[in-house]
Amino acid sequence: MALRNGGLQRKQREGEDTPTMRRRLQYQMRKRGILETDLLLSTFAAEHLGQLSRGEMQELDSLLSNIDWDIFYWATGKTRPPPQVCSMAVFQKLREHARRRGESITRMPDLDTPSTSKE
Repeated sequence: MALRNGGLQRKQREGEDTPTMRRRLQYQMRKRGILETDLLLSTFAAEHLGQLSRGEMQELDSLLSNIDWDIFYWATGKTRPPPQVCSMAVFQKLREHARRRGESITRMPDLDTPSTSKE
């Protein structure tokens, strides 16, 4: 599922194995450009990326094609996300993560390889 936002669409990577996809997503979740989104996504990656299924990582890849502020506001409940975002299992996990983290996100976690991987 690829979301469109202002004509942007995430390039599909054919033949990308699961560990490579996990590492790419981890990097992309740290280097977004908007500090608030970087903090939210990097802490989510540190806690959850190692346990996400390949399907959830594909959803996450689609979600990351959206504008940083949109992702941040959707996850924190400031604005209503589009139905295709709401239907993503990984977005529900991100929203719960944002709710639990609240004001406590103060620094980006160290860059480590996710501890476990679900193929």
